[in-house]
This record gives sequence, C-alpha cells and structure tokens, in this order.
Amino acid sequence: MSRNVKLKNGIKVKRVSGKSLAVYLILIPSIAFVIRLITSINIQAGGWAGADGENYLSGVDAFLNNGFFANDSVLTYWPAGYPLLIWPFAAISLTKFVYMLVFVQSLFFAFSTYYLTKSISKTNLSYLAFTISLFISFNPTLSLGSLAIGYETPVASCLMMALAIAINALASNTNNKLSKKSVVFMGFWFSLASFMQPRFILVAIIFILIFVVYSSSGINRIKVYLIGLIVMLLLPSLLVFRNVEAVGKATISTNLGVTMSLGAGDETLGGYKRIGPAIDCKSTESDATVSDNEIVKCILEWYATNPLKTAKLAFHKSLYFWSPWSGPVAEGTMARNPWLKISPIQSIQKSVEGAKLIRGDVGKFVSYLWLMGQVALLLLGFFTLYKRVGLGKKVALLAATPVFLAWLITLGTIGDHRFRIPTMGLSLLLQVAGILAIREKTTKAL
Repeated sequence: MSRNVKLKNGIKVKRVSGKSLAVYLILIPSIAFVIRLITSINIQAGGWAGADGENYLSGVDAFLNNGFFANDSVLTYWPAGYPLLIWPFAAISLTKFVYMLVFVQSLFFAFSTYYLTKSISKTNLSYLAFTISLFISFNPTLSLGSLAIGYETPVASCLMMALAIAINALASNTNNKLSKKSVVFMGFWFSLASFMQPRFILVAIIFILIFVVYSSSGINRIKVYLIGLIVMLLLPSLLVFRNVEAVGKATISTNLGVTMSLGAGDETLGGYKRIGPAIDCKSTESDATVSDNEIVKCILEWYATNPLKTAKLAFHKSLYFWSPWSGPVAEGTMARNPWLKISPIQSIQKSVEGAKLIRGDVGKFVSYLWLMGQVALLLLGFFTLYKRVGLGKKVALLAATPVFLAWLITLGTIGDHRFRIPTMGLSLLLQVAGILAIREKTTKAL
C-alpha cells in the first residue's frame, strides 16, 4: 500500500502508507542487524580492530591490571572513555569480549537507526524515513563499523539518538517541561559521545543551543540550555577526574597539540603524512618539555600569522575529509575500513591494468566526481529541507550542525576521511533529501 502526498511546491511524492512504513522501519535495521551478527560469527575473534584498535585494547589491559585510576600513558594521551566503556566486557570474558562488544554496538546502531527514522516518520518529513533507513542500515562503512573496535559508529548512533529526541520534542507542542526532559536525554547522548571523542563537546554546545532556541522562550531558554550543558559534561568530567587522580593532570587527553601540529607547517598538506619540518614550539617554562596546551597555543598563533598557508591547508584538509575510502584521492586512516574487504575497487587494483586504471586519470576523475557529488547532495538536501514548511528548517539545521562542525574541527587539526564517520548518519539523512529532490524534479520534467 502506498499513497501520494502533495508537497509545498506541488510535487507529489509517493510514500509507503503508515502501517506498512512502521513495519519497514523495524524490519530494515533488524535485517541489517542479523546480517552483521552472521558476519561477526564468521570473523575470527568476532570482530575487527579499528584504526586505533590496539590503543583501545592496551587501555582495556591497563584497566584490567590496575583498575579505574590506572596511570598508563595510553589512557592519558588518548581519551580513556571508549576503553572504559568496553572494559566491563573484557572483565566478564576475555575470550568472548569482542563478540559481546560488537553485539552491543551493532544492536545500538540498529536501534538508533530505527528510532531516528521512526521520529521522522511522524512528521511532515515522513517521505524520507524509508529511504533514510535503507541508506543508513546498509551503508557498508557505517554499518560494518559496529563490528570494529572503535568509537566511530557508536558515536554516530549517539548523534542519531540526539537528533531523534530533538525531532520528537519539536514535533510536539513543546512546553517548558518537555524541553527540559528532552534536553536531559539529549545531553546524555552527547555526554556519551563526548566521553568517547571529546571533540563532540563543541558539537553538543551548538546543537543544544539550536534546539533550545526553537523549543523554549524567554528566561526559560537559559535554564534549559544550562541543564543540557551540565548533563552533557558529566561523563567528560569523569575523565578529567580520573586523570587528576591518576596522573595529576586536569585534562581529558593530551594528544590535541600533537594532532594539531601534524596538520600545520610550511610544507605539509594537512594530513597524517607530514611533508617538511614541524613547527618549532618552545616551552615558556624552564622545563624543556613542551606541554600539550603550549603546543595548541603555538599552532593557533602560527595559523593567525600565516593566513595564506592556513587557507591552503584548509583546502587540502577539506578534500581529505570528504575523500573516498580508497583510490588515488583517498587520504586518512581508514586502511582497516571493513568495506575495503569487499570493495570492488580494491579487487580491480589487484591486477596491473586495474591498478593503472584506478590510479590514473580515470580513477582521479571518478574520485573527485564522487567527492563533489556527495557534498553537492548534502547541500541540496540541506536547502531542500530548509525551505520546507513545518519541521524542515529545524531538522536541516540540527542535522547539518554536527556535520559542519566535524569538518570545521578538521580544519584546525588534520584532514582525515575517518573523522566524518561519526556524523554519517546525519549526512546521509541530508543526502537522501537531496536524492529525493532530484528524483522528483526529474519525474516532473519527464
């Protein structure tokens, strides 16, 4: 059963009827979940190591051996949030550790996909729900990422949960009580995301602000906003407390300066593969060791005093951020992307002629076309939703905010296509809106 719905511009969109849609929104992520479980069973150890998998496993070992306040450098250099979350699985069973982890991560991803699309299905954007569910559930990199030891897909699930809560609240007759309740749950999911990857603290600050502006009024906005921020900071604050007790440093991690340093310099292009010498940052203290905060300050000063070089780096980092997962344009730390195990591009490159094709002009043309195409679809989807009546504008802004800020943070650190994975659930939402807009315009023209 299906029916036509007339949009604001007069175009008719064919969508699945209410009852059928509700079934599909459960069925699609459930099927994808079962496929991931079957895949997990057929993988040695039950899953794969992500880009930083060994570091997270070392962190788990440190917790197992020395407890919550373990002072191993791996727990202070990298954020200890993700190792803390997966520590209980290892404590239960070292042999079944990965199986339990990927089961929970995969189930969480399936539920967050369902919850987001269900929330959308109850609004005037319901025509998007079915396609969004398909695109998110069966996106190879994002979906199979739940079978890897890494924070990327779990953070993507947290962001989808936060957006779904915001949509539910904004679709209702929002009052002060509902706004406070919603922002508490929203703050929790952002707290969990920031616990695993601290850069999402900035994303949460802006996202919650946009939600509060639309859901509250007057002095109540300040109260609701502060509630959201307090809840969001709870888990990251736990990391700071842990590090103070463990190593005497009031910080979440100490790798920000090093990461920023990798992405800055006179000759480098802003990726992990540094070209030329690093910026010489010196300590202001008598101690010869340069602190992480001093490196951050030093790099920011370099950016401010080298605007042309900064603009050049920003261009290259943007290309890297949006680059394909493989091919001549790919740049980043996704060599362990599960998708590459079955990607036809990887298979073609195994032959000499195939490698020449992929690495040559044809491959570069296709890669840049893919890169520009996904950005174009995202922008088209954003503006399509932004112009719609009802929730369209609000959903467009809320979905685009994490995507835009993830890209912005990349400009200040390093260019890496892996950094866009946590926001892929939201970028796919916008890209689906763009694809359906093109389809409707094409249908109308024909």
